[in-house]
Amino acid sequence: MRDFRNQTSRGDKTGQGAVGQFDEAKVRKVLGGDTKELNAYAEELAKFYLEPRKESERLTTSQIRNILDEIQRMRQFDETKLHLLRPKLAYVAGRHGGRVKDFQKLLDSTIRLTNKENFKNFKNFVEAIVAYHRYYGGK
Repeated sequence: MRDFRNQTSRGDKTGQGAVGQFDEAKVRKVLGGDTKELNAYAEELAKFYLEPRKESERLTTSQIRNILDEIQRMRQFDETKLHLLRPKLAYVAGRHGGRVKDFQKLLDSTIRLTNKENFKNFKNFVEAIVAYHRYYGGK
């Protein structure tokens, strides 16, 4: 039986993964308020989530929009509500697989780094991913 505890989607010990994977250094910059990094990383991720595998494995706008809507309903940082998104993301990823699973891994790791001080940057990051995803042809 595989042990899924402590597994991350990192490409190596530095936290810098391949395109589309969780890159801790980039996420820390984004959460720290680096808007240039936010735009660049969100755009990179949106393109990755649209890469053509099977159509059924692509991340759809409605799938990420549902998560964004829940995040936007949080007017201020609420650790409980934020962390309750993690099992919802896991459920959707388990149901759909493909790029949804990649998105789930990214958000799960990002949620763990989010706190009261950087919550607004977290929201902006998810909004930017959704916006770029739609811009580049997400359906």
